[in-house]
Amino acid sequence: MIKCPTVYIKKKPAAVITAWVFFVLLSLLAIKSENRPEQPVVSYPVANKIIVIDAGHGGMDPGAISASKHEEKDITLAISKKLVQHLSQGGATVINLRNSDADLCSPDFKGTIRERKRKDLQLRVEKAQVSQADLYVSIHTNADLSPQWSGAQTFYKAGNEKSQIVAESIQEEFKRLLGNTKREAKTGSYFILDKATMPAVILEVGFLSNPREAALLITDEYQEKVAYAIFCGIVKSQLAQEPKKDDRTTGSPQSGPRVNKTR
Repeated sequence: MIKCPTVYIKKKPAAVITAWVFFVLLSLLAIKSENRPEQPVVSYPVANKIIVIDAGHGGMDPGAISASKHEEKDITLAISKKLVQHLSQGGATVINLRNSDADLCSPDFKGTIRERKRKDLQLRVEKAQVSQADLYVSIHTNADLSPQWSGAQTFYKAGNEKSQIVAESIQEEFKRLLGNTKREAKTGSYFILDKATMPAVILEVGFLSNPREAALLITDEYQEKVAYAIFCGIVKSQLAQEPKKDDRTTGSPQSGPRVNKTR
């Protein structure tokens, strides 16, 4: 099983973080696994980051449903729990918006199903804002009337450079580790992307309308591969956004789905 260096760091002094960075850079892991290729992984870039993980849908909102009656809300929850574990081991402070089969609305909420869904999305974004998160990751599955479409895909808000870096980094890892998608990161206008004040991405991790992909998405093994690909993409994106050496020493500025679902 691929392991990243286990770095339990929460707002430690800079000297401690520096020591860990030095240690990790000297001990990149070349890890072997039946399900994952040998890959060196560095997890320190997420140390001390506040990352919101949002498992899409939940409660009375099942999301997409496969022909075999498997629901999006259960798959996204399973993947999010695995991702939370990877990020926590990498030293991140993780805000897990949904860790059970429930939405964020009060049980006493009065309104239509549509109003409840919108309120749920508002509460998710508000909780992320209050946490002052560095990144918002919303996990979903896709669906289409045609069963031919497949492949994981990431979405970000047009013009948001940091979100674009995260989306493209995760998309690269979907291609590399899942090996079954040629899709590219794409801009999209969704509630979460439009309202979040921090970098935010929506991840459609596969099509439940595609029988082959739906069969994969319900397995623990594939859910772990998806979670790990997301984790690697997040790590890669944070590395890409770190100040260059010259910037640190001189103080110079850094250079600068197919289904219309509610997100």
